[in-house]
Amino acid sequence: MRDLKAAPQRGLLIVNPKASTGSRRRTRWVVKKLDAVLDLTVEKTGDRGHGEELARRGADAGYDVVLSLGGDGTVNEVVNGLVAGGRPAAEAPLFAPIPAGSTNVFARALGLPWDRRRASMAIVAALEERRTRTVSLGRLQGDDLDRLFTFCAGLGWDASIIKKVESYRKKRNLGAHYARAVMAELNEHGVEGDSIQVSLSTGEVVESTGMVVVQNCAPWTYLGALPVNLNARASFNAGLDVLILRKLGLSDAARTAASLLVGRDGPDGKHAVTHHDLSRIRLRASLPQAFQLDGDYLGERTELELSSVPKALRVAC
Repeated sequence: MRDLKAAPQRGLLIVNPKASTGSRRRTRWVVKKLDAVLDLTVEKTGDRGHGEELARRGADAGYDVVLSLGGDGTVNEVVNGLVAGGRPAAEAPLFAPIPAGSTNVFARALGLPWDRRRASMAIVAALEERRTRTVSLGRLQGDDLDRLFTFCAGLGWDASIIKKVESYRKKRNLGAHYARAVMAELNEHGVEGDSIQVSLSTGEVVESTGMVVVQNCAPWTYLGALPVNLNARASFNAGLDVLILRKLGLSDAARTAASLLVGRDGPDGKHAVTHHDLSRIRLRASLPQAFQLDGDYLGERTELELSSVPKALRVAC
């Protein structure tokens, strides 16, 4: 493990200039705060995947701390770069996410403030006080895909909604765009999907015709300041949690949405099945289904395997 007592530590800040709440003035403020406690290098991302490449280079170059300034997509790329190839947490740089996206689930699940300035100050304090924690990650594998995720993955209806949300250019009012996407999906395809077989590490097999969501932590997402919980017990200190909707008719969809929007810890209804602290989950769909990873739509798949990676990443928070 790197000696965090050496000062100044070498820090790499990976900035997504396209983040939805980004501005040059705000970025300069963050850089100034970090530069006061780190020997800081700043890099900006370009196309998708560039953040992962920059993080991998940073880890290989021996940086003590790697930070991201962006949303959950940027976090996912940086995390995949830091622990690429199964690099142990103790041998990877310390990670700190500074929220600058529309939702920032991972940073907020760690307990960091939503505002980038307050989050930066909290991270600076954690670095000065040598406060770290080690968290689990999820791993998703399928055909030509092998990626880690920080907070969630989904196959089916929720991924289709995310695909539509990403097609809208303006994302500042996320709640309105999400509602618009839900209505569009209902009008075009309804809620019943093709069959998804869910095989759990417990040996149980469950059938879904709508949506499967896997969580590495809680909440699943946020609508503004409101945490939306599908599996409230999901934790960075445990395995994976899963929500399986065995049937998703219009009444079930309405009941599920209502229970989540009033802040309940999980959806209501006899067709909602949840499981806690799983080591492995295998999904097999009868036809290609939309899937998402950490809130980003990544295409369609028929088979996916998800597993828990305990104590995979050190974070400052």
